[in-house]
Amino acid sequence: MLLALTPNPSIDRTLVVPGFRHAEVTRATQRHDAAGGKGLNVARIARTIGLPVLACAPLGGETGQQINILAMNEGIDTCWFWMAEGESRICLLINDLQAHDTLVINEPGPYMSADDWAGFALLVRQQAAAASGVSFSGSLMPGVEQDWFRRLVAELLVDGRTIFIDTSGAPLRTAIDLPVALIKVNAHELGDALGRQITNAEQAVIAGREILERGPQAVIVTLGKDGAIAVDRTGAWIARTEPITVVSPVGSGDAVLTGTVCMLLRGRSLSEALRMGVACGAANALTLGGGVIRPSDLERLLMGSELHAIDDLEDSF
Repeated sequence: MLLALTPNPSIDRTLVVPGFRHAEVTRATQRHDAAGGKGLNVARIARTIGLPVLACAPLGGETGQQINILAMNEGIDTCWFWMAEGESRICLLINDLQAHDTLVINEPGPYMSADDWAGFALLVRQQAAAASGVSFSGSLMPGVEQDWFRRLVAELLVDGRTIFIDTSGAPLRTAIDLPVALIKVNAHELGDALGRQITNAEQAVIAGREILERGPQAVIVTLGKDGAIAVDRTGAWIARTEPITVVSPVGSGDAVLTGTVCMLLRGRSLSEALRMGVACGAANALTLGGGVIRPSDLERLLMGSELHAIDDLEDSF
């Protein structure tokens, strides 16, 4: 079982708004609300591909109650920590389907006190005891100190848990110095953490190998339409799917993580896991809403995917 953590959950409100970039006033033609945040996207995809999963997050206020109802209506197994104060956030995903254009507006989330974090961390450790792996996905709430996050990850590692992390900014800079099983990140996020631009596969491999020297056992860097690279201490690989027409990229990074983790927890190699992850990411991009994939899309994209080992940087790019 995977314990999928979302430290800053939300209602993800998807609106279809034709021509929104060029209008001062316009109307949405569709609206869909879902229990959101990166870890809940992970849980949604895990259920689709047959990986047992428990979603865990701190919730607050009426919005938190609505997140609970939305997750329950989807049949997602959940375990919540209820905050003493604060209102969980709402994030807007605005889509123009004809223009293949998506705008994401993320609220910051409520302030989390030290007492609330301590309660959430205790719940995580309790639930992790029955899990084969733990994923941390997304941002931290305002008020959460990096040392609290570092301490929780370190405690889980001491307890023998396998940790997968997908985050950005300060939490990513914290995570890349810890001996976790996997860091999954996009090229822009990794470049920001390392203080330089990463724009291609060659630079991603070099950066991934640099991260390995700091603690993590493996690194995956997503490169958008160019696929993703994976690096561990035995080698490096690049995987791509056939070209697709993107409906919405929201949640595709979460899908890459989920497909990868699913294969790793089943004992497959990192290269095999990367191929599955990239196929999940592309399948997610063919639908509206984060963490939604059609099994038929996944099967087709997985069969048509390419995986190549990277033996020598100069000869591989």
